[in-house]
Amino acid sequence: MFKTLKFTVTLVVLIFIQTTSFSQKLTKKQIDSVYAELKVKPNTIEKVDELISLYKNATSAKIKNEAIIDDAISTSEKIFYIKGLGESYNRKGLVARYNYDYESSVANHKRALSYLTKGIDTLLTIKCLNNLGVSYRKLNLEKEAFDFYFKALDLSEKIKHNKSIIIALNGIGNVFIDTKEYDKALHYFKRVYAFDLKSKNIEGQEYSLSNIGEVYLYKKSYDSAYYYINKALILTKEYKHKASEAIRYNLLGLLFQKKGDYKKSTEYYKEAIPLFTKENNIRYLSNTLINVGQNQLNIGDYAEAKENIIVGLNSAKMIKSKENISLGYNALVDYYTLTKDYKNALSSHKMATAFQDSIVNEASQKSIISTQVEYETAKKDAQIQKLAIENEVSENKAKTNFNRLIIISSLSLVGIIGLLYLLRLYRRNSDLEIENKNSELQNYIHQINDLKEKAKNNINSETENFTDFGLSKREIEVLQYIAAGLSNDEISEEMFVSNNTVKTHIKNIYSKLDVKNRIQAIKKIRA
Repeated sequence: MFKTLKFTVTLVVLIFIQTTSFSQKLTKKQIDSVYAELKVKPNTIEKVDELISLYKNATSAKIKNEAIIDDAISTSEKIFYIKGLGESYNRKGLVARYNYDYESSVANHKRALSYLTKGIDTLLTIKCLNNLGVSYRKLNLEKEAFDFYFKALDLSEKIKHNKSIIIALNGIGNVFIDTKEYDKALHYFKRVYAFDLKSKNIEGQEYSLSNIGEVYLYKKSYDSAYYYINKALILTKEYKHKASEAIRYNLLGLLFQKKGDYKKSTEYYKEAIPLFTKENNIRYLSNTLINVGQNQLNIGDYAEAKENIIVGLNSAKMIKSKENISLGYNALVDYYTLTKDYKNALSSHKMATAFQDSIVNEASQKSIISTQVEYETAKKDAQIQKLAIENEVSENKAKTNFNRLIIISSLSLVGIIGLLYLLRLYRRNSDLEIENKNSELQNYIHQINDLKEKAKNNINSETENFTDFGLSKREIEVLQYIAAGLSNDEISEEMFVSNNTVKTHIKNIYSKLDVKNRIQAIKKIRA
């Protein structure tokens, strides 16, 4: 029944790679052309944003060109564009995760966060926190994943951004699945489902129903599990979400495997395999192949079982998926035990145990629970304090309202009349004061103009005497400005010369007039 399963999967993978490679050749030219134009542009914020956008489009088209994002980082550093650095590293982290390089993903997201927390783009910071949660969960580091998801949730709730809240809640629910705390996972997934129903988000409803069904599956409530997963599958088919459809088949395959209906389980898994292959979803594909092999063991097809388990295990090793590696080695334990190869069974058991121990440990669980309690307590405490303050204010208002009402009632009429009278007086006084000040200002202006005219006449009359002291034309001009009361800087501006030139003229004037300062100079020429 499954003799050609491995061959079919391999063939579909090769066809997929060849097809995407062919389509990329055309798209790659366009990407390279745009990049060449951007490279020669001046270093600006707009250039960085365009480079990041181009890198995103290249990634979507499955075109690898790290030079684009590296250029965005380099340009951001040159113009001190903090947001650009944060967004660039966040995007590099996403691409690393898509390539199953979770260690690099974490490193880039953390670097992005160090920049984003210095900026004002809260939404981008939340996205980075959620991305860190995902990457840490892929590394089976539940404590770290949990911390970052809760930070994202806290910040999302503060700005009331529902999409980010949903991502964080789903992440927390998945962490609780990983740590086998299913009731807590169910709580968070149901919160998400309520959001999805309210916003009429069909794709979100599919995902939430599937998650809820998965929790019931692990709780061994198989009827409830089938109800939710099948409901999700119906929606998925109706709206033709092929990538999601494969995940629903995978879950239904696992459900019937748990129920012991291995034939039905394999039928669902077979529906998922070509879809996962087309999407190049290696993580789910490896899981599906291992489970198909497990089903084959249970119905006695040992040779085909081993082949599918090995293919699935190797795929899991390639992307460093610890949960699938552990699943694969456990399946090999069953295979070697059934075929009485106890030496290899023991070896596989040791490998499975090693990977399982690295996935979940008691300390991690305790730390996660502690973080959750701290978060929930902080929220409750804040709410309680807020209610207490509001209650105290309400009581104080209630005590004083009656007295205030009596006082206000008795004095309101007198107060209004008095206020109107005062406003009238104030208006009259203000008008008079403004009128007087305007009059004084006009007088001052006239006086200043008169003084300026007299000073000008005096200067002109005194100019005739300047030549008696042997002063040059420029020195006479400087002396005129000194007599008019101008400073060195003002004389410099009037004569369009440097300050040092003015000082030189003044020094010569003092020497020729045999004086030591301005006052003596003015007195001498006026004597």
